[in-house]
Amino acid sequence: MGSLELIVKEIQKWDNFILLGHVDPDGDCIGSLFALKWYLDSCNKSSLVLLAERPDEKYGFFGIEKSDYQLFADYQLTAMEGTCCIALDAGNIERLGEGKELAEKMFLINIDHHIDNPGYGQLNYVNPNKAAVGEIIYDLIKEDGTSLLNKRIATAIATAIISDTGGFRYQNTSAGIFKTMSNLMEAGIDLYEVNRAVFSNYHFSTIKLWGRALSSIKLAAEGKIAYLRIDQKALKETGAALDDSSGLVNYARDLKGVEVGISFTELEENIVKVSFRSNTDCPVHEIAAFFGGGGHPRAAGCTIEKDINQVEELVLQKVKEYV
Repeated sequence: MGSLELIVKEIQKWDNFILLGHVDPDGDCIGSLFALKWYLDSCNKSSLVLLAERPDEKYGFFGIEKSDYQLFADYQLTAMEGTCCIALDAGNIERLGEGKELAEKMFLINIDHHIDNPGYGQLNYVNPNKAAVGEIIYDLIKEDGTSLLNKRIATAIATAIISDTGGFRYQNTSAGIFKTMSNLMEAGIDLYEVNRAVFSNYHFSTIKLWGRALSSIKLAAEGKIAYLRIDQKALKETGAALDDSSGLVNYARDLKGVEVGISFTELEENIVKVSFRSNTDCPVHEIAAFFGGGGHPRAAGCTIEKDINQVEELVLQKVKEYV
């Protein structure tokens, strides 16, 4: 694996960049992508974030503009000479979704913190000790030795860190994170605004969906496993969007006596997204990997192309082997 010093030196060689994140991007992914994009802009580089869908409106507070990104549907996937591709927060190249084809044709820098990342780029920096890729972007900017950490970049980085630490509630929260957050606050971020955007300010339809999902919670393995489901019927009847189901798995994990929380989200017929969260002993990234996914030891996920009832049965059978 490379070092941040090598990453900075490689970035200095290029003038044009395409930035890619993982499918269904979360706060760490979105925050990291735009923090890096704006840092590159400050370095007088040309960069573009490519996304499958428009960023969730809750991230609009840190200043994303239409010129900052483009959708894959509107972009011709052409490997441009003289352009470097940077992948962020994607544990493997498959996680880049529509961006995989482009990444395979270009010089690729892979920056990540997933422990199971195989190092699929020409240059790789993977640090599992970092709670969020946003933390790595902060370190990269500091490694550059410039004073380019403005309020907008700092807010995007703070969003990334706060998202992947659960507002500093998860085990990945280190003393170093609080030092970083202190520096980000000195750069002018509004910590209350970031927390409110990430963890509250919900639509009415979101709360209705959560009610449906939480009422579906069941226990297994003598109370060591809790799981819930969000099917297409619930989405349609509440008027909620798929993004509104984000974070529900934590409620299953947070039940007293539960070791592993699982959510089953029906993306469409026979395609189910499975999210795992564990408390102490269960390495859920191994379970996710068994089904073709990945992630962290305490937070992971996968997508399985089967009926949601079949998926529940298969996944529960596997998780029971671990608890």
